Amino acid sequence: MVEPVYRIHDWVLTVAENKLYRQGREMNLEPRLVNLLRFLADHPGTVFGRDELIETVWEGAVVTDQVVTQSIFELRKILKDGDGGAPDFIATVPKRGYKLVAPVARIEQESPEVSLPEPEEPEPQTPPPFPAGPLTRALTTRARQAHDQRGRWRLFSFDLFAVVVLIALVSTLTWQQSKPHVQAVLDPGLVIFRLHGAGGDSRDDRLAEGITRGLMREVAAATNLRVQLDQAGLAGGILPGREVSLRITRQHGGSYLDIEYRNRGAGRVVMSRQYQLADHHIAQTLQTSGRDLLDALGQGAHPVGVGWPSQQESMLALLEASHYLNSDAPARVSTGIALLDKALVAEPDQPLLLAERYLAGEVRLALVGHEAGEEEGAELDELARRLQRVVSPSRTSEQPARVWEALALHAVLIGDQQAAVDDLARVSSLGRSALFYILSGKLAELRGEAEAAGDAYAQAFLMEASEQTYLLCQRLGFTSNLELLAPYLYRSMTPSEVTLFSSL
Repeated sequence: MVEPVYRIHDWVLTVAENKLYRQGREMNLEPRLVNLLRFLADHPGTVFGRDELIETVWEGAVVTDQVVTQSIFELRKILKDGDGGAPDFIATVPKRGYKLVAPVARIEQESPEVSLPEPEEPEPQTPPPFPAGPLTRALTTRARQAHDQRGRWRLFSFDLFAVVVLIALVSTLTWQQSKPHVQAVLDPGLVIFRLHGAGGDSRDDRLAEGITRGLMREVAAATNLRVQLDQAGLAGGILPGREVSLRITRQHGGSYLDIEYRNRGAGRVVMSRQYQLADHHIAQTLQTSGRDLLDALGQGAHPVGVGWPSQQESMLALLEASHYLNSDAPARVSTGIALLDKALVAEPDQPLLLAERYLAGEVRLALVGHEAGEEEGAELDELARRLQRVVSPSRTSEQPARVWEALALHAVLIGDQQAAVDDLARVSSLGRSALFYILSGKLAELRGEAEAAGDAYAQAFLMEASEQTYLLCQRLGFTSNLELLAPYLYRSMTPSEVTLFSSL
């Protein structure tokens, strides 16, 4: 049977199998990508707008322009195959659309003929040995006696060898025990945050987690320390040199948050404070605890609370939403989104609230694992545009890192790589988070830098080892092949290990 295939530059597209082949490699494609690439291959050099592609490739289905843009970027990434110097296969024509610029040829591939196995040749039969005579038996007896004597010498030699090896082994072990053993190494540039006693889902628990993440961002913005949340109980030979422990205590007078900062290298507690958890002064609690912690870290002059909402209710909603938004369950993320929507009613143009709401929407889509519908996609685009309008008049002013992370994600999704680079540079100056490394990995993929993308995803998981982090590396914005980009991370997240994180 003869079936049509396409040769696109040095790739071979087989539509019937949904596969691309090149130099002995094969890659599986999603049907939507195969249909899009086949349509462009049927019309090489022709410019098609997004509306025309939706009408022909998606057959008029209700999808947004973002779906087309995402599919184009995924095809570019696949066709470049990690080669940053490779030419662009699909070109963007400003204000018009896209076209396939690579050479295309339609070829035919014949089905391989079935070859019949050749008949096996009979093995030659060995004639039976000739029976031994008296002389042969005599010679055999002498040879056996000589062999027995040599065997005794071999046994003696083996015993002597075993004794020598045993003596050498004991000497080596004795020498090694006299050497100093390094059990673990402290990293003075790493500070780990641990939240104790907040395993429930009470309001105090949710606010405590929000305060913890808020303090982490303040420390990251004010210092050069690497900040990590102890969420998965990772163990290794390198230990954090600094530790911030937060614990909820409930007394007759209400709930309190105890914060202790310990310098493990110096072996002493530098700060130990207690703060009341109450709705009417939650912003003051975060402000005071942040200033005390930065002062203990030698950065007391750094401002605290840059870009926070001004209204108390909005601040409460933001902190409580943080508890839900860091879950791997879409329903819990939706609960956090509802809290942010409520806060935006009171402060519709607050940059941090807009950024968190936009990021939460994209995170929920990644966790659900399907493309945005027309209404949801339009809502997210409008949020991003509102954020750009609010920030644009004062792009040089101080904004929290989350604002620039939201703008960087939007720039990646619309294909504005230079804007994404600029926004991520601003994030880097304000403290790198797990999301920063995820976005850096996505941008590296679009630029054909496979190794840099894999390193970024691994760094993101190191900073926050959770199932949500893994899923965002894999699905945020577009699907990433972690088995190819970060094989160690992919293998470590087997199904049995993924379930360990589901209770976090």
